[in-house]
Amino acid sequence: MLNKSVKYKDFKAQLLKDPKVRQEYEALEPEFRLVRDVLLRRLELNLSQSQLAKLVGTKQPAISRLEKGDGNVTIGTLRRIADALDADLDISLKARPQTEVASAQSSHRR
Repeated sequence: MLNKSVKYKDFKAQLLKDPKVRQEYEALEPEFRLVRDVLLRRLELNLSQSQLAKLVGTKQPAISRLEKGDGNVTIGTLRRIADALDADLDISLKARPQTEVASAQSSHRR
């Protein structure tokens, strides 16, 4: 059996050729970005998960879940994490590109 190694970047590019995969990936990108930013800032400050948890007023497993993308974190907790990391929290709401469903809904309301 041939065991060919594939680089992550190539594997990701191949997967993202599928429109459904790309759509899901793009939908989750803001969450991934936030998790990455928290992790990188924590490491930049040389803080362990336990140290960050203590600063935030939570427990280490909560920080671990956040960094793994497993948690359902409140905006209040994100604010406390941002404060503990001496960072700004920027949350925004952006309209999605117009779709056929959205077009049909707005023409139906008229």
